[in-house]
Amino acid sequence: MRTLLAALALALLAGCASESRLPTTEHRLGIHLARGASAEGLQAMRDRHSGVRLWLAPQPVLTEADVRQAEMAFTPAGEPAVVLTLSDAGRATLAELTRTHLGQPLAFVVDGELRLAPIVEEPVLDGRVALTGFDSLQEAEELVRDWSR
Repeated sequence: MRTLLAALALALLAGCASESRLPTTEHRLGIHLARGASAEGLQAMRDRHSGVRLWLAPQPVLTEADVRQAEMAFTPAGEPAVVLTLSDAGRATLAELTRTHLGQPLAFVVDGELRLAPIVEEPVLDGRVALTGFDSLQEAEELVRDWSR
């Protein structure tokens, strides 16, 4: 009986230890369907840089859990950007989403704040998106660190 309890305790401790080594994401990402006009069930948000007001679906279609890789990049103007490569399932979701929502905004919410809301001009089939509009290089680097797998 003692041997069984000891083995169970070791298994529980091993489980706890392996869980503590899992990467924890400090920053949250939500990619939401959005509209330029109010509609029932949508929540209003304002872009912190442009001041544009959009209405977002309350549940994100994609999150940081769908990110397979995050990399630093720079815009042609030299501003920091974070390029996200989505998982296979995320890529398929983004492709379908952008195919069916041409001409509509797609809202990128980071830590509860609307950061970017580009109008979908063509389907995004490769599962790669770039986030811009950061206040600093450090902010972009933190997101890359948190979202890299």
